[in-house]
Amino acid sequence: MEEAGKKKALKRLLILAGTQMILIAFFVWLLDPFYQYHAPFFGMDAVLNDRDNQMPGTIRNFDYDSVLVGSSLAENFDSAFLDGTYGCSTLKIIRASGSVADLLYYLDMAEEERELKNVFWCLDIPAVYAPVEVTLYGKDTPRYLHTKTVLDDLPYLYNKEILMEKIPAMLAYAHEGINTKGQAYNWARDKQFGPARAMLAYDRGNIDSGEMIVQRDFPEEAVLIARNIQLLTEQVSSHPRTRYRFLIPPLSLLWWDCAYVNGEQDMRIYALDQAVSALLSCENAEVYYFQNEESIVCNLDYYMDMVHYSPDISRYMLDQMSAGHNRVDAGNWKETLACLRELAARISREEIYRYYEAAYE
Repeated sequence: MEEAGKKKALKRLLILAGTQMILIAFFVWLLDPFYQYHAPFFGMDAVLNDRDNQMPGTIRNFDYDSVLVGSSLAENFDSAFLDGTYGCSTLKIIRASGSVADLLYYLDMAEEERELKNVFWCLDIPAVYAPVEVTLYGKDTPRYLHTKTVLDDLPYLYNKEILMEKIPAMLAYAHEGINTKGQAYNWARDKQFGPARAMLAYDRGNIDSGEMIVQRDFPEEAVLIARNIQLLTEQVSSHPRTRYRFLIPPLSLLWWDCAYVNGEQDMRIYALDQAVSALLSCENAEVYYFQNEESIVCNLDYYMDMVHYSPDISRYMLDQMSAGHNRVDAGNWKETLACLRELAARISREEIYRYYEAAYE
């Protein structure tokens, strides 16, 4: 009798443990903060604030016909503005640092799910000379997020961080309307912009305005530039029914002076020229260019570091693009590039000293 009682107690314990495991998995599946299985239930807005972990699931499970692609420089774009302007439904595809290879990995995933009407691509100049290997897998971005099978999802379904942190934060953000709708992945909340903050990211040293710095040769980067441009043009040409709109964002005078001081200015301008020239040859691509906007580039009030600009600049670019302004074509590109060369030279000769004048008095 005692033995039978032990077996019955053990059976009850196993049933209780199994029931708890099922309930935990069901709870995670139901709320699904990484959207691995479905879009939000119960009319809740999707909370998109964890780009690396949420990207694969949103690409597989959300309803969209267009994408906004880019690095952190694209995160503050309001995708709802694109929806209203172009009559589409836009999903943000964001990758930190935004290399061409990583973004194309996600874009290929989206194109496996549906035919896209529009691709809005905020193309950073550094992406054009970035490595061409996909770098999406790591300890912070588990491989199981990138597979469709549920057989490898146990680390997601039974995860204390998911249960105790991610789900409560998602519910709170949904209630407050943070990182929802067109503001997915927006990072600008509580950030400071202006010269004091921006200049913390750059120390040029005591380089005199009359000192000439030799710009180095760049054979290795030239190979990467050619390979990245090939990836871009193959992507565009292989989807002729998709309209591609590339935005070249304004990187600050700090970034351009840093390029000069490090002997990389010629290489960066070359990368930009090669990329834009190649994209302009694609019939289904448009290029909108903002790097020559001196009132932005040379005004650190708009920046929090060398490259990250305020949401006002993000909205300005979308406004200009929607109005057909700032578009470059084969007829005006060489003149536009010549203006950039002049601006870049003037930045390191004059403009930078408006912010460093105390160091050279």
